[in-house]
Amino acid sequence: MAIVFKTPGARTMDALNAASQVVETSRGTVEFALHGDAPYVLIFHGTPQGHHASFMGEPFEAEGFGTITPSRPGYLRTPLETGRTFAEQADAAAALLDTLGIDQVAAYGVSGGGPSSIEFAARHPDRVACLVLEVAISQRFAPDVSPLILMLARSSIAFRIQARLLRWFPRFAVSQMMKVESTHDSAEVARITADVVGDPDKMDILRRLAEGPPFGMLRAGFDNDLEQFASIAQLPLDRVNCPTLVVHGTHDGDVPFAHAEHSAAGIRDAELFTVENGWHLLRLSDGDDAYLRAEIDFLRQHLLG
Repeated sequence: MAIVFKTPGARTMDALNAASQVVETSRGTVEFALHGDAPYVLIFHGTPQGHHASFMGEPFEAEGFGTITPSRPGYLRTPLETGRTFAEQADAAAALLDTLGIDQVAAYGVSGGGPSSIEFAARHPDRVACLVLEVAISQRFAPDVSPLILMLARSSIAFRIQARLLRWFPRFAVSQMMKVESTHDSAEVARITADVVGDPDKMDILRRLAEGPPFGMLRAGFDNDLEQFASIAQLPLDRVNCPTLVVHGTHDGDVPFAHAEHSAAGIRDAELFTVENGWHLLRLSDGDDAYLRAEIDFLRQHLLG
C-alpha cells in the first residue's frame, strides 16, 4: 500500500470537510454544518467565510439552540451556481431547510451575510420566527479600496501571512486589524489591542478566524459578494415582518453604524441594540458581552415562545 503524505493544507481541508455535509436541494448543491438539535438558528456567515464560521454560534448552542451554517454560494463546497444574488441565496437556504425537514428557524445574519438573511426573512416569512442582524450590511456597500489592497485581500499568501503574524507578533497583528475594522483613534487601538492580546478567549476567536481554509476555496464567493454588495438598490426591509433585533458597534470601521440605523428604520418594529465603543468584531470589543445576552434573550423569547 502506498504511503500518502498530506500537506498541512490537505489536513486542514480533510478536517473542514469532515465537519460539514453536502446535499442536493431543489435549488442546487449546498454544503452546511449542523450542530445540536431544534430549535435551530440559521447562520448566514460573513465575507469571506464559510461553514467553518459556525463556531460563532457556539454561545447559542451553549444555551440549548442548535445551529445550521450553510456555506453561502461560492464558498467552499457550495457552488456559485446555487445562488449568485442574495434573493437566490435566500431561496437556497429555504431549500436546504426543506431537504432537512425543518419548518422554522431564527435567522442570524452577520456582516456580509446580512443581505441574504434579510431576503430570507422577506421571501420566506413562514420559515422565520425572528431575525438577528449583527454588524450586518443592509444597503449598498462599495468601499473605496485601492486595487493593491483589493489584490492583497484576495490573496491566499496574505491570509497565511496574517495567520503567522497573529501567532508570532500578536500585538502588531491585532493593532493592524483594528485600524481596518474600527474607527478608533491610535490611543484606543493601543488600549483595546492590549486587552485582546491579554485575553486568551479573545485570542482564540481571532486564531479560529485566521486559521481557515485556503483562500482559493473562498475567492468565488468573495468576488461575488463584492459585486452583489455594490449593486444593492434597496433590500426588502419593508417586507420583513418577523421580530427583528439589530446589533451594531458605534465604532465599526468595516460596516458603518449607518447600516444598523438603516435596517432598524426600515424594518417594522425592529429593536436596535447599540454596542457603545464596539467595532466590527463585537466578541473582541469592550463590555461584558451584554449584546450577546440580548441576542440570546431575544431568541428565547421568539424562537422558544
